[in-house]
Amino acid sequence: MGLDYYPYRYVQKIEEPWDGPQGFLLYKLLYSFKSTKTHQTYWVWVEVYKEHFYAVKFHLKSHRDSDKKYNVMTGLNEPRQCIQTCMKIMLEVAAKDDKSSFGFIGANSIGESELETKRFRVYSRYMQTFFNSENYTHHYNLAKSAYLLINKKEMEKNPQLITDIVNGFKELYPYFD
Repeated sequence: MGLDYYPYRYVQKIEEPWDGPQGFLLYKLLYSFKSTKTHQTYWVWVEVYKEHFYAVKFHLKSHRDSDKKYNVMTGLNEPRQCIQTCMKIMLEVAAKDDKSSFGFIGANSIGESELETKRFRVYSRYMQTFFNSENYTHHYNLAKSAYLLINKKEMEKNPQLITDIVNGFKELYPYFD
């Protein structure tokens, strides 16, 4: 089963002082792709954390200045290709870093609770389909619509890996308390 994705490009690496405890969030990678269907441009952010953990986020470029950029439904009816483009980027990251683990939040739409959001349900189906359980263990927090793909080899080396990642996020983002 192949991925039906849009052509994308790496834009830049962003290193700046971050809020919160120093050192857990290392830097961000920005990718961009343009929909061949709607001709809209999307930005994909890959946040790089300690423990070879990568959080993936995407939004319309035109929403970049909005506080709700991850909550707005675009109405463009192209989630499959957008999600699969993000997954292709994840696979590229995994090919470069064989210790990589991944995560995401299925952001709640405006007016939707954070519990097992529509986005979470869709994204998690893709993860279970395209990231096999031979290489990754799948963990989630339904209350926060958070999903973790943890590298099995790294988990064998560090049985506390999930705890280390979760604690890092709790320190950095009050959202996880």
